[in-house]
Amino acid sequence: METVTINAMLRFTKLAVVCLVIGVSPSAFAGPDNAEAGPGKTAPAEAVNRGTDILDRVQAFYESSTDYKASFRQVVTTKSPRRTFTRRGTVYFKRPGMMRWDYKVPDEVYYVSDGKILWSYSVEEGVAYRLKIRNSNLFHALKFLTGTGKLAEDFNTRVGKPTKSGLVPVTLLPKDSSHRSFESITLFVDPTTGETRQTEVKDPLGNISHLWFESPSYGPLPADRFSFTPPDGVRVQEVGIR
Repeated sequence: METVTINAMLRFTKLAVVCLVIGVSPSAFAGPDNAEAGPGKTAPAEAVNRGTDILDRVQAFYESSTDYKASFRQVVTTKSPRRTFTRRGTVYFKRPGMMRWDYKVPDEVYYVSDGKILWSYSVEEGVAYRLKIRNSNLFHALKFLTGTGKLAEDFNTRVGKPTKSGLVPVTLLPKDSSHRSFESITLFVDPTTGETRQTEVKDPLGNISHLWFESPSYGPLPADRFSFTPPDGVRVQEVGIR
């Protein structure tokens, strides 16, 4: 039972990093102070101006978006041993604070939150894990879904050269290295619209998780899509992350 609970905690923690990336609020990009090249380094004026321009475009795009739905493809590459895993599904977000990740390939797994309770349900396991967000250490990451987070307070940013597809990589580097579950987060941004098309998370062990978002839509989503009721016969287990 203890091993299962630890695995659930790790699952919730990894999910929080992804939520921080895609659920970031427009206000989180406020100000040019975060346009540094990295901890202890100052970016050239040209990089600062270019970074501020990109972040302004991201802010303008998400200011007009409260609902989001997209298909996603996730490729996880582990450093040791060297392995690659591919997952697919559909993601939904509704501000403030609601989200739903429906993984369909290769396993059927669901993460659902109404902003207060976060559920994790694996069909294969037959167990639904229930977490009160505010009482957990995930609240800090998930608060970006509510529009109350300020990325500029926690991250430096580094803007790279456009990729072959024309997307501009914006790397977020945590300012405080004492308690982090990731090394960096990179947003791949459409420089014309400010929309985030891809994200990449690198953890301290060198493992990389890359997400591609496809066929996004921004129409209103019903609030009941973000509620979850465990199927009959499924055991519910409370999880606390301090």
